[in-house]
Amino acid sequence: MNNFVGRKRELDILDREWNKEGFSFGAIYGRRRVGKTALIHEALKDKKTIYLQATKDRDYTLKRLSSLIGKTFFQSEDVVQYDSLSSALSVIAKEAQKTKIAFVIDEISYFAESDKESLSVLQSFVDNEFQDTEMLLILCGSNMSFMERDILGVNSPLYGRRNFSIKLMPFTLSESAKMLPERSSEEIIAAHIITGGIPLYLSYLKEHTDFYEGIREEFFSIGGRLYTEERLYLMTELRAVELYDRILEIIASGTNEVTQIADKAKKDKSSISQALARLSEMGIVRKRKKILGRGLDRGWVISDSYFAFYYRFVYPYRELIEFDESKHVFDKMIEELPAFIGRSIEKVFQKYVLKTSKLPISEIGNVEFPNPETKKNEEIDLVGVAGSTLIFGEAKWRKTETGMDVLEKLKRRSLLAFPLAERREYCILSKSEFSEDLIRYSKDNPDTIHLIRPEDLLK
Repeated sequence: MNNFVGRKRELDILDREWNKEGFSFGAIYGRRRVGKTALIHEALKDKKTIYLQATKDRDYTLKRLSSLIGKTFFQSEDVVQYDSLSSALSVIAKEAQKTKIAFVIDEISYFAESDKESLSVLQSFVDNEFQDTEMLLILCGSNMSFMERDILGVNSPLYGRRNFSIKLMPFTLSESAKMLPERSSEEIIAAHIITGGIPLYLSYLKEHTDFYEGIREEFFSIGGRLYTEERLYLMTELRAVELYDRILEIIASGTNEVTQIADKAKKDKSSISQALARLSEMGIVRKRKKILGRGLDRGWVISDSYFAFYYRFVYPYRELIEFDESKHVFDKMIEELPAFIGRSIEKVFQKYVLKTSKLPISEIGNVEFPNPETKKNEEIDLVGVAGSTLIFGEAKWRKTETGMDVLEKLKRRSLLAFPLAERREYCILSKSEFSEDLIRYSKDNPDTIHLIRPEDLLK
């Protein structure tokens, strides 16, 4: 039984490249655990493939490549031990003139780190020997800054030679729903958010019969895979993990400007800015931005919702979890989870509107702005720019009915933040039922008022 879920677009790209005549070269990259290896195996499962998992040990990687060459082409793993990448690639190039083959180097950054000439050697073969082959060459990596700079970037020896590139993103909500078909809409949305849509993390929750018991065992117990994952992930990618831990904990507690973060972390602004830039490269944090010049652009937020959940509910209570005293911590999380989901669902909400709107949206996000009347900051969960039309949205993740008061508040905020908009549309997402008067009003104004329910997001 094939349990592979989603990734239709990416599979179509790889199928297209495989079916091309001659040589094709591309890159696949994305954060760890996002499913790059699973995608490649699914796309190439019936095809002759050399799949090399590179390591930081050059000699071991070459030994492994030698074994794969022997097994693939000569029905033996003990033919020749190649002492250089060039000698190994020469054999692959020769054999790929006779037979169609996929050659994958996973974690290419490790190879490049252990063999400084490896990218230049690959470039030479891509330009010359590989051109006469029937080969699909794929370079794959989790270090996104390396992939974008050293494989795809203008200063890379390989620049301008690729036929395709795939930046593999976390699952969409609809893909997460396909992975969890027996869960309720509310549970699917919660699972998607607290795992960040990472397929492997979702698979851990899928194993548990009871959804919330699964969260307890995976996040709030010492042996939980999603309890230990944060540490393993950061230690693989970063040095001085303690500083990054502290920064993420501070942001999760509500402090998001560099100066304030530096004060709380007792570090200089330069160190904090550098650390935030690295976390941003990894896709864990992002800087807030203005839309059409409006809103506050100071401050940082945790954009990876797995890390946002972890540093909000798990990280501050590690000692209790280590001593198996997490019951109160877990109960507190259950109580506060709806509010956390309500804040985190903004990104899902924005993607839904971006995909379903009849208007071509060029920019979308949320906006925080100062209210001159109250002297306090207010926020609009969704602002989309579609030419002269602005789309405004509010997400309400609560048990109580959502009524006209929510729409009126959204209209008021939109006028304060964007007083010159020529045309306005409004979208409201509600976990609970909409009031009859709001439903009636939306039916009378179908082009400008859009009501969205949780089950709509899953489609």
